Amino acid sequence: MKETILILHNPKAGDKDHQKNELVNTVKKAGYSCIYSSIRQRKWQIDPSVDMILIAGGDGTVRKVVNVLLKRTLLDKKLLVSVLPMGTANNIALTLRSPDNLKDLLSRLKRKKVKKVDVGSVRIGSDGNFFLESLGVGLLPKLMKEMGKIKTDNLQGRGEEIRLALHTLLAVSLNYDARQACIIVDNKKIEGKFLFIEVLNICSIGPNLKLAPDADITDGIFEVALLREDQRELFIEYVKNLAFGKEGEGPWQILQGREIQIQWDGSAVHVDDETILLKDKTNLSIEVRSQTIDFVV
Repeated sequence: MKETILILHNPKAGDKDHQKNELVNTVKKAGYSCIYSSIRQRKWQIDPSVDMILIAGGDGTVRKVVNVLLKRTLLDKKLLVSVLPMGTANNIALTLRSPDNLKDLLSRLKRKKVKKVDVGSVRIGSDGNFFLESLGVGLLPKLMKEMGKIKTDNLQGRGEEIRLALHTLLAVSLNYDARQACIIVDNKKIEGKFLFIEVLNICSIGPNLKLAPDADITDGIFEVALLREDQRELFIEYVKNLAFGKEGEGPWQILQGREIQIQWDGSAVHVDDETILLKDKTNLSIEVRSQTIDFVV
C-alpha cells in the first residue's frame, strides 16, 4: 500500500498552479499517494490517511504547521515532517540541512532518517506560546518592525532580500538604545544593558545571522546569545562584513541552558517571526520541550 504525503505549500510567489502541479506530479512519480493543500487557505487539515508531511515554504510556513502538530494528542498518528525550503532565510531548513531540490528530498524520505527536534515552551506573563527557531528582545524585534515598513515586491530573489535586511539591521544598530535586563540561565544570573538577548534553538536566525553556530536542534539545550552595550561597534563591523559576504565571529557572549528567565526593560519580544508587545515588568519564562517533532533529514 502506498504511503500518503500531505504537501503543505505556501504559493506566495510565481505561478501557483504551476508550482502545485509540479509538486504533486513529482511526489506521485516517486511512488507516493498525494494530498495537496495551500497553507494560505483559511482551513486546511491533516487527513487521517496521511503518513508524512512535506512543507514547501519558508520558516513562517514551518512554524504554522508545527503549531498544528503540537495540538495533536498521543492518540493521533505520529507523522514524519520534511521541509522543502522556498522562503527567504530558510533558517530551519539550513539547520536541518534540507535540500532545495524536491527529488533529493524525496530520496531522503525513502531512507526515513529522523531528527527528533526540540521546541521552546514560553510563558510571557500569563500567556503561553512556543518557538522553533528563537525568542529574543532588542535588535531583532526592532529589525522586524522596520522591515515591515519596507516594500520588497521589486526585489529580485532571496539574495536581495537578505542584503536589504542586513543593511536595515546596520541602520537600526547604529541608534538603538541598549536596555536594562536581568537574565537567569539555569540558575546563573546576569544583569546589565544589552542590545539583544536571543534564546536560540537553531544556528541562524533573521537574515541568516549565525548567532549560535554550534546549536543543536535535538540536544535539549538552548544557546543564549547576549550582546552588551559596549559591544555595539564590534557588532556593527560584523554586520558590515556580513553584508559584503564576509563571515566572521561575532562579539556576543553565548551561554547554554534548559530553563531561562528574562526580565527586559523594553516593549517588544519576537517569538520566531511573531512580534509581541510587552507590558511593564513582564517576565519571560522559557523551557525546552525535548524531541517533540520528527523531521526527516
